[in-house]
Amino acid sequence: MLLFAFLFSFLLDNNPLPKADSVLIIKQINISGNQKTKESIILRELDFGTGDTILKSEIDKKLDLTRRKLNNTNLFNSVELKTVEVAKNQISIDIKLMEQWYILGYPVFQIVDRNYAEWWQRGASLSRTTYGIDLLHGNFRGRAERINLRLETGFTQRLELGYRIPYINKAQKTGAGFSVTYIANKNLAFKSLNDTLYYFKNFEEILRKRLSAAIYLRKRYGFYDTHTLELRYNNNSIADTISNLNPNYFLDNRTTQRYFQLSYYFNYDFRDNVAYPLRGNRYELLLNKSGLLPNDDINQLELTAAYSLYKPISKKIYYGLYLKGKVSFPERQPFINTRGLGYFGDLVRGYELYVVDGSSFLLARNNLKFQLINSKIHLKFLKIKQFNTIPIGIYPNIFMDYGYVQNNFATENKSKLANRLIYGGGFGLDFVTYYNMVIRFSYVLNDKKERNFVFGIGREF
Repeated sequence: MLLFAFLFSFLLDNNPLPKADSVLIIKQINISGNQKTKESIILRELDFGTGDTILKSEIDKKLDLTRRKLNNTNLFNSVELKTVEVAKNQISIDIKLMEQWYILGYPVFQIVDRNYAEWWQRGASLSRTTYGIDLLHGNFRGRAERINLRLETGFTQRLELGYRIPYINKAQKTGAGFSVTYIANKNLAFKSLNDTLYYFKNFEEILRKRLSAAIYLRKRYGFYDTHTLELRYNNNSIADTISNLNPNYFLDNRTTQRYFQLSYYFNYDFRDNVAYPLRGNRYELLLNKSGLLPNDDINQLELTAAYSLYKPISKKIYYGLYLKGKVSFPERQPFINTRGLGYFGDLVRGYELYVVDGSSFLLARNNLKFQLINSKIHLKFLKIKQFNTIPIGIYPNIFMDYGYVQNNFATENKSKLANRLIYGGGFGLDFVTYYNMVIRFSYVLNDKKERNFVFGIGREF
């Protein structure tokens, strides 16, 4: 008994209970500004609830994490949190929101090349653009549901319909969605040679048709992790002209490719801003199996993993690191399904004009940036509150990237960049503004001693 009493007192000494004056009790949470958004969607993102007890030393951290999560829902232009003392050691938390404009119908005009540098090299022709309209409701019924209809013509004809509901159960942990996409091309990249895409056009004939339909379930156990399971059906076809130009487009001189696809995607996202992060980290894992049935036209397995780190070095200097790797099997793959570096934003900066095909790759990107301006401009003459406050951020930066692509058939397409280390770097200027828009101007060079100016619109890696 004496031994037990001694151990109990020892544990108390090393894990002292918090003093009464060091804790706060949350008596009330007041939310304002959510004219459309349901309170349940907002409360799901809070690190605290009514009646919770919080250490005074942790309250600022809790508020900052909550502000971060509410911002990253992409439902609000601004989020403000503050505490109000209502009695001794008792507080209320006021959450003031400014909602975004959720119903958008805006014209689409974009290049079809992988980036503006490639588009410019190919003559900056308007024939290499698509145009149309994108109709979006980003907060349908106030439940963060998303409905999207996209109509495009020009270089590519596209019809796309998508729907997403973040939560289908009372626990607000399970979501679902579906999408249907039809795409037709009369101008098509049919092969890569010397690490460059080659195109063929025929305005009298559709060269490729793609139809895909997908349904998915998404599970969110905590605040920062999501698990997505998706089932997709793909039906692709090409004209005889394309199969003659490249018998490996679908392999074996095929003109059709039909298959089911099952994928699992894990995402842990602890970044302060999903569009342009300065702090936090992110883990991603994708396992994708193309070809589920015996009669499917493809049998391919792909594993992709990525890690991002964003860290302040000083008050206004920030470092960013992005690592990504992919392995896929078998090594012999259809051209349309072989994606190394140069596609979907996976590129070594300085190699914007190239593609490096292969079944597996590694990519490392480094960025060091300085926060020159972080401010807001208020347009008093504009009465629509969702648009009359413009956040402005300007970040000069320097960067350095490395990449490696494995391709056991590199001699077939005369690749000089596969199976060796490639690297590039440069410096640039990033402009960050509202609705998650990031505009970049960069001067880049690579290990081939090639230099170029690059313009881009998109998110941070």
